[in-house]
Amino acid sequence: MAETTTGKAPSKARLTTLAMVQIALCTALMCVAAQITIPLPIGVPFTLQVMMVILIALILKPLYALIAQSLYTLLGIIGLPVFAGGKSGIGTILAPTGGFIIGFIIAAFVVSLLKGSGKGKSGVVRYLLVSILAGIPCIYIPGIALYMVYVQADLWSAVVTLTSVFILIDIAKCVIASLIAIPLNKALSRIK
Repeated sequence: MAETTTGKAPSKARLTTLAMVQIALCTALMCVAAQITIPLPIGVPFTLQVMMVILIALILKPLYALIAQSLYTLLGIIGLPVFAGGKSGIGTILAPTGGFIIGFIIAAFVVSLLKGSGKGKSGVVRYLLVSILAGIPCIYIPGIALYMVYVQADLWSAVVTLTSVFILIDIAKCVIASLIAIPLNKALSRIK
């Protein structure tokens, strides 16, 4: 640890090198997950983003998960083609489906905050419940809200349009992310 210039006791760094590497890797994985897309006629593509958001939330501390998702969003805003389908720019956030990207940031933080330790059988159940009952609403609510504003749709039609195709798929993504997170957390705990 380096001593501060004022001669006070050494201060501990807020982000360790390991944490920065984890954040960077998770941000990169989010960028890759966004590029695996299947276009759908409703204008919202099928991607692996929800699964990656949940996985990141389950393996990182809340602040780190928040930083990783914010960094992903910032990379897209400044022009790197990291959003679904290679899109970028602030216009993507301000588009009808941009609320989902905002929701990713919220979900990453909330799920990570509520996840618990993930140890034992109750840990898997907790991961699943938090991912599905907290993560999906955190993603969907801003997505639906912004969609309603841009398309001028009523709440019911927006919910039906945006969730009917995706809800079961997103629940499956949460299940997969939860099952992957348990052994991944065990492996990561060995290198800390």
